[in-house]
Amino acid sequence: MIFINKKSPSVKLLNIELKKQTNNKTFWVLFILYCIVIIAVFAGTQEFINNITTGKKNASIPIPKLSLYSFPYIWHNLGFIAGYFKIFLALIVVISITNEYSFKTIRQNIICGLSKKDFLFSKILFIALLSLAGTLLLFITGIILGLINTPSESYNLIFNDCQYILAYFLELFSFMIFALFCSFLLKKSGLTISLILLYSIIVEPIICVKLPDVVAKFMPVNSISNLIQLPNSSLMKLFGFQFQENVSLLNVATVIAYCVLFIWLTYYFLKKNDL
Repeated sequence: MIFINKKSPSVKLLNIELKKQTNNKTFWVLFILYCIVIIAVFAGTQEFINNITTGKKNASIPIPKLSLYSFPYIWHNLGFIAGYFKIFLALIVVISITNEYSFKTIRQNIICGLSKKDFLFSKILFIALLSLAGTLLLFITGIILGLINTPSESYNLIFNDCQYILAYFLELFSFMIFALFCSFLLKKSGLTISLILLYSIIVEPIICVKLPDVVAKFMPVNSISNLIQLPNSSLMKLFGFQFQENVSLLNVATVIAYCVLFIWLTYYFLKKNDL
């Protein structure tokens, strides 16, 4: 049996951060909303696609040759779908950090003996825990939907594509680290949220169009999104798409490098700026 050392500095820092978050109504609203949206979208996507392909409201024709929720393809499919909703968790991070500046609690923490390094580390630990919670939600929902939609003789394939579960964790973690960097840089929730949405949806896509593909794929948000690309399915093959067969190790390394860079820049600004 493994025992957690409750006196560990990391555990203490995480406990401090969790006390802040669990007493924050905004955290619960956003996290519960994220869970509801993810579960609802997962539960309804296959029926929605089947109805579109048949052109009939009550039709129920399965996707050719494979189900969206059959093992092991479910992990790639759900990871790709869930990637569109990571903004909910990023909002939690933004509000958490900008509130520290708005209510001067960051200054109070530093005065009470918490170093700037420890303060930042507590936020990173919280992001890791939030990423784990999001990944666990995907895993549990995937297991349930997979068992319902997969023939019993194929249950041995359950964990065949678990690389996409790990990739989803990294996608959540890295995007929230990007949100963390923007939050410490701007310190205002409205401005930070606007910047994240503007950069992710408009600015970087426009830049990527102007750049060669070999360069564009290394842009930060593009790299994060490319961890889990469009899934390979019999339906999509009809449209001649190129599909991802495995999670790219180069892409993983690029995203990890961006995480390190954003954390280092955040710490640099945190040390240099007044609280």
